[in-house]
Amino acid sequence: MNGPADALAARPDRWIVRPAVPHNSDRDLLTGPLLRLVCVPYAGGGASVYQRWGRALLPAVEPWALRLPGHDARMAEPLATDLVSVASDAAAALVALGPGPYALFGHSLGAFLAFEIARALRDRWDTDPTFLAVGGRNAPHVGMSGVTMSHLPDDQYLDLLDRRFGAIPQVIREDAQMRALYLPILRADVSMLETYVYRPGKPLSCPILALGGEDDPETSVGSLAAWGAHTTAGCTTVMLPGGHFFLETQRERLLQLLSAELLATLVP
Repeated sequence: MNGPADALAARPDRWIVRPAVPHNSDRDLLTGPLLRLVCVPYAGGGASVYQRWGRALLPAVEPWALRLPGHDARMAEPLATDLVSVASDAAAALVALGPGPYALFGHSLGAFLAFEIARALRDRWDTDPTFLAVGGRNAPHVGMSGVTMSHLPDDQYLDLLDRRFGAIPQVIREDAQMRALYLPILRADVSMLETYVYRPGKPLSCPILALGGEDDPETSVGSLAAWGAHTTAGCTTVMLPGGHFFLETQRERLLQLLSAELLATLVP
């Protein structure tokens, strides 16, 4: 028998956070967005990462933030560690919420999730995304850089994450309650990334934009350009100033790039 958490997880709207569109905005002139940009968070991140994106994108583009099991308002649900299964369930939720078209953006862990969501939409529902943007992550067939971390003791784990990504808030180290809340989420997400195994398949038919930080040791121009093997519609590689989390430090430039690419999908 399914429990309350299972019932909640099955609801498609549990997966997606949609923006509150302000009154009298340009979007009010539309019957609906021309394009939905599904934004997938990085390891340890939540839907709130993308909460300010709506005002900076084209009026015809509506960002939908993906909410993963065990995160945000889904804290009562078990955390997930099977990336392909999560992507498949997320794709099913998108289809249940209504027809596309869909574009996808994912950073780090979110890059692989967005890629597998795109493949699930195509393979299971014959719904080809119009565009895929990935950030901070090598092409899936290239493999992971660095050593595996999810088995390490807490302090070593946090130290290594900080050295590789520079992403651990000091409060996680200082506040035992925050650590107890956040660390299981982070471990599950990193485990999802480390255990992901790419399965060869036919390339996508949408263009790919692969983004990287110039100072990020996790990626290189070549490993990002390798995303081109996964599309028949061309891949553009762009390096931005900063490290792994350039999506925060270079948000304005990133959103300008995304807007230009998304406009090309709307007005080819």
